[in-house]
Amino acid sequence: MLRFLLLTMLWLPAIGPAASYAAGFKSEYLQQLDEAAPDFLLRDASGSQLQLYKLRGRPVILHFWATWCKPCRHELPALEALAGKLADSGIVFLLVAIDGDTEAAAVRRYAQDLGVRLPIYLASDSTVTDRYWSWGIPVTYLIDRNGLLVGRALGPRDWDSAAMRAVLVQFAAQSR
Repeated sequence: MLRFLLLTMLWLPAIGPAASYAAGFKSEYLQQLDEAAPDFLLRDASGSQLQLYKLRGRPVILHFWATWCKPCRHELPALEALAGKLADSGIVFLLVAIDGDTEAAAVRRYAQDLGVRLPIYLASDSTVTDRYWSWGIPVTYLIDRNGLLVGRALGPRDWDSAAMRAVLVQFAAQSR
């Protein structure tokens, strides 16, 4: 927990006032990024596979979490609600659990108990690199339609707030 707080404090200045993103996207809620998203293969809790590069042409919200993460317990239902409200935006939501020793069925059950019906992917069953969450979790990335990482939210956010919905609608519109 102390590591989370210290690292969050170190990153707060980078989140600060509105920043310009690769696709012209601006937000005071996210840290600016401008780099290609490393491709990876994900497997969901039922064994289905998804390769990141196949999502090119669609904006992506990539969220890393764990069953032992207390802030994640609140974020997952908010992300589920957000996905429902933004269903027409074309945004793809990828929720990736980094639990290493937890069985896929237990991770899926945990998410379902929270009311999450979005697919749950498992980092342990994928080729995704831990550099995405090496600072800690929760962490969320915005990937534009060209496969560029354009924003990162370090730490928990109120994903279902009106302000965050407006930011993500703008992200989806400017990722076209």
